Amino acid sequence: MMKCIVLICGPPACLKSTLVKLLRLIFNEQEYLSLRYFCKRKFDDLLVKIQNNIVSNFLLFDQLFIDYEKDIIENEYKWKFYRLLIANEIERRICSIDDDQQQTNVNLKYASQILERLNQSLGDLKRDDILFIEDNFYYSSMRTRYRQIAQRAELGFVVVHLYSSLPIAIQRNQQREPSNRVEQSSIENIFSKYEFNDEDLIINTNDYGLTIEDLRRLFERIKQACLQPEQRRREPEINEQNFVHQIDQKLRKFVSKYLKEQFECDSKFQSNNEKKSLAETINQKRQEFFELIRRNLLTLNENENIEDLFKEFLGTI
Repeated sequence: MMKCIVLICGPPACLKSTLVKLLRLIFNEQEYLSLRYFCKRKFDDLLVKIQNNIVSNFLLFDQLFIDYEKDIIENEYKWKFYRLLIANEIERRICSIDDDQQQTNVNLKYASQILERLNQSLGDLKRDDILFIEDNFYYSSMRTRYRQIAQRAELGFVVVHLYSSLPIAIQRNQQREPSNRVEQSSIENIFSKYEFNDEDLIINTNDYGLTIEDLRRLFERIKQACLQPEQRRREPEINEQNFVHQIDQKLRKFVSKYLKEQFECDSKFQSNNEKKSLAETINQKRQEFFELIRRNLLTLNENENIEDLFKEFLGTI
């Protein structure tokens, strides 16, 4: 069993990639001397505290989506289903779930390529592994899915936010190689949407970038999480039942309206059997979509439009 999942979160140009480079050096004894190029002070005491034969795995979302990002990220709902695909595969690997126990039933164009890259990055997850996952994770619901995985597997769970002011992030972005720059509108959009949780570790990278003290705080949080793994948190049963019931009712109303609109176009159907076949297909997809939500495999934001999300789900098949 793994020890801990660590989410490295933050808007673009807030030094997430720099932190990943530092962590990779720290966990690779052969590259230890290279740390002097990143920090002025020595790390000896820090390494003694954290290494202890722990193995680290790093999963970077940007690397999973190289060559496909424009096609995927241009559609917010399509991107949501790719995130679901990744989270489900990580849960399958960590919790040793059989393939037929966890299916998203979503036919995504680049699913096989993404899963191949994902499994190459994960490698062989071992008993003492720490899995670092780096992405923007700007909505708290994006992070909730991984907390649920940690709870199910009873692993440690840490969320660290790297954050700076918007002007500094834009300035850092301009200093990148042109091919690595993020569009300024995207940076501004993520900053405007970003959600913090007070219980998480927040590192302000405005003035000094990343410091030895920031790393100490992170490693202390990881150590604490490994000693106190996540436990399943049961919400009041009545609230869960109400939420599930409301979603089910909304989906049923949408399907009824959708089929009525389709059936009004007589030119689409040659017989009543074709109408019956369409109704059976749509209702089957409704059940699949509802099951994803019921099992917490697909998390929703507070203001999520369930009808629009289900339309997008239908559009992926």
